[in-house]
Amino acid sequence: MVVLAIYFINILNFAYAYVESLSIPTNSFLSTHFEEPQSYHIDINILVLTFYNEMGPKNKDVSLYYNNKKDAVHLSSGQDYLKLDNLNGSKSAIIYWNRNCISFLAYDPSTERNNHKIHWMIAEDGLLHSVDNIVFKKMKSWTNHC
Repeated sequence: MVVLAIYFINILNFAYAYVESLSIPTNSFLSTHFEEPQSYHIDINILVLTFYNEMGPKNKDVSLYYNNKKDAVHLSSGQDYLKLDNLNGSKSAIIYWNRNCISFLAYDPSTERNNHKIHWMIAEDGLLHSVDNIVFKKMKSWTNHC
């Protein structure tokens, strides 16, 4: 009886070891069997533009005309405007303030490269540009003709 019990224990140990040798590591299993097919990857090409009026509260509102639209967006001091658009080419804008204006490309694919988030700050000394909303670079000054 003892010999029979030892025989069954050895068979169970052998079977367990055999099953263990067939196991697939979890990370290997997921990467090999549940990898998302390439056809399910969707590139969403959305352009995010923000325009922020950084002028002091005593200044008049600015009027922003985006991409040849006939209606302006009026921004008071401290206000911002978020524009979502597609990435199919350049986007133009004109900003009016008092008798001054700035005409510029709000999005130029040749200079923006892979940046899909562009930030514009409207200031008393001109227009500033940023891709991280932290470091801004002056791009244009106000003029009296656009």
